Amino acid sequence: MDDTHLRALLGERHPFTSPASLRRAEDYLTEQFRLLGLDITTHPFKALGGTYRNVIATLPPFQASASPLPPLIIAAHYDTVEGSPGADDNASALAVMLEVARNLRRVPLTRSVRFIAFCLEEENLLGSLAYASSLQAAHEEICGAIVMECVGYARTEEGSQQKPTGVPVAVPTVGDFLGVVGNVVSAPLVRAVEAAANLAVPELKTVSLLVPGNGELLPDTRRSDHAAFWHHGYPAVMLTDTANFRNPHYHQTTDTLETLNLAFMEQVARAVTAAAIALCSITQATVIRRGKSVWKEAALAVPQLATLVASLMADRRVPAKVKATLAGVAAYLAMPFDLIPDFIPVLGYLDDLVLVILVFDGVLNQIDEAIVAEHWKGDPATLQRLRAMSRRAARFIPYWIKRKLFGPPL
Repeated sequence: MDDTHLRALLGERHPFTSPASLRRAEDYLTEQFRLLGLDITTHPFKALGGTYRNVIATLPPFQASASPLPPLIIAAHYDTVEGSPGADDNASALAVMLEVARNLRRVPLTRSVRFIAFCLEEENLLGSLAYASSLQAAHEEICGAIVMECVGYARTEEGSQQKPTGVPVAVPTVGDFLGVVGNVVSAPLVRAVEAAANLAVPELKTVSLLVPGNGELLPDTRRSDHAAFWHHGYPAVMLTDTANFRNPHYHQTTDTLETLNLAFMEQVARAVTAAAIALCSITQATVIRRGKSVWKEAALAVPQLATLVASLMADRRVPAKVKATLAGVAAYLAMPFDLIPDFIPVLGYLDDLVLVILVFDGVLNQIDEAIVAEHWKGDPATLQRLRAMSRRAARFIPYWIKRKLFGPPL
């Protein structure tokens, strides 16, 4: 990744002390999105005694549809605190967002992607709160929001990473990873983003964190525009280098271009691109927010499971005993009749659901998750939900049955 966008955006961008620079950043982002051929709109909102704008650039799906899928949002804020040139916070994320837009513009996607540059993030998330509120008022669903907050600072020295107070996961002491933060509602989105990043950019280390509620018990997890989406019940993740827990220049006059790691930013751009492709190259909504039964979803996923089983059968990395069990499963799924006919309400799906539970539980215990993700052709979030469901449901299936079918867990 070159530093062209960083150099253009660098400089204090504050609504009171440098409003002209804030407007120049808005104009630059608008022009860059226009040059990429995206559809540009602005979302004006009243705040701080004036009118400010979120810049929205939309990449439409490959084919128009009468029932379009909910869009994916990729976002970053373009304002700064007073006195800071804002290289890491948050020109780094804006540059990555523009790179992702460039990467995706010729990819055939089944849902639209909205690239949003939020204003006034540093002023209590005013821009993103106004936008998320407008989504809710319009009863508009989204696939999810990937919000980037400080993604340009990385170090390799021991002790370069600090752990935020109260975080319940292990945090490395070397600041060379990307944090992926979501709440429980956003868990499928977190897993889908992290899985896509790990597959596409294995050299990029990631550390994920799921917080209860909207992160009220861990205020440090709420310090960016993703929290505005949480507030209105939408799934969202924050991608971050952890800001002041790693970067000593955070919100300082020394937050300059020279402190950034462009190679790390390039990895982040590739990871977000991969996540967007995974989330937008599917035929169903990735994040289900209301009303859909996970059991019905599991039943509907049986054909995709059959395809997965067939693919795993051909993969040399899968143990022979597991393949033997999967062969029996594939044969059963291919049969024109069931032990319990499908036309019988509820019970008709029971044998298939037990099979789904057994197979997913066995696959998760015996086959590397990356291999399963590689062969799964459906919605990655559905895969994550089925994993979670099967783990819970399989507790009621005797251990000796699972061991007989798949062998001991790895």
